[in-house]
Amino acid sequence: MKKITMLHIQLLPLLSGAQNMMINLLTSLDRNRYEIYVLSKPGGPLVDKLEELEFHHIPVRSLRRNISIPDFIAFFHIFKICKKYKFDIVHTHSSKTGFIGRIAARLAGIPRIIHTVHGFPFHRFQPRYVQKFYQMLERIASHFCDKVIFVNNGERELAITKKIVSPNKAQTIYNGIELPDIKKLRSPIIKNNFVIGSVLRFWEQKNVINTVKAAIKVCQDSSKINFVFIGDGELFMECQEIVNSAGMTSRILLPGWQNNILDWLIGFDIFLLFSRWEGLPISILEAMSVGLPIVASDIKGNNELVSEKNGILVSINDIDKLEDVLTSLPHKRKELSGWGKFSKDLVREKFNMKNFVLSYRRLYES
Repeated sequence: MKKITMLHIQLLPLLSGAQNMMINLLTSLDRNRYEIYVLSKPGGPLVDKLEELEFHHIPVRSLRRNISIPDFIAFFHIFKICKKYKFDIVHTHSSKTGFIGRIAARLAGIPRIIHTVHGFPFHRFQPRYVQKFYQMLERIASHFCDKVIFVNNGERELAITKKIVSPNKAQTIYNGIELPDIKKLRSPIIKNNFVIGSVLRFWEQKNVINTVKAAIKVCQDSSKINFVFIGDGELFMECQEIVNSAGMTSRILLPGWQNNILDWLIGFDIFLLFSRWEGLPISILEAMSVGLPIVASDIKGNNELVSEKNGILVSINDIDKLEDVLTSLPHKRKELSGWGKFSKDLVREKFNMKNFVLSYRRLYES
């Protein structure tokens, strides 16, 4: 049987949410059935991972994160690559590569084009003209693909309401994750206190500056609570400075990026993510998979993972409420146990890897 040749297009060669979900999907596909290529900027941990897994990688140096003149060069590179390889399927990720990738693939004659929205590029913290501009780009690009996949229902409904994507093209496929074997994990954290932890990229989307400032206030109000913020990014040094200036380096740990995330998670009592916008955060799913209660901002994506049954949602504009909630948690041990159990059950029933992979396989082979 002839193999299905498939190109996944990513922008950045990182191993964050969108890239990790793609890797989980690709490694679950039958290698005798699929010939898999991934296109992205060169270098970085994503490329190393692809080489380790023996997937084909196609580097495109002209790709940029922000809108710029090199986008035209990247467009022609992707067009030429699609013409050369004549893929059966092109699957794009992220907004920039989703726009130029879909158009280039269609003009190159690719018969099946899929785009996954891991979170729209427009959000309420932008000026309205910026939101409208990005909505227009998404609306244009939707005409150049067969399916637009959403990782949460909120954005799918928004896209249909605003006529960005036609209803027959829009489909929700939730991110999926494996339940880990807790017995095989060993936490590096000495638990001599109540630990509120987070795994995040230190940048604007994750609202990390406000979250760290809230953590300082909570530590000042309660001697029972410690924080751990795992990750790195452009705001890491600023966060480190804020913690140092407050004299909280022993109570608020910033260990940088860690490879053994699950080992750290099982040392937490609560998982915290107070993002400004999200798709369907893998970090929350990972925390739920080890049975953690969740405190999160009440935004699209988060509110499809978190409810009063497994945690607390707090308005993104209410930092005072966030501080009050976090300070109260050590006194809610009984509720926390129930919330953690529900988190794990929800991953098992709704956000599991089997459903995730099966949904995409049906899409690829339909």
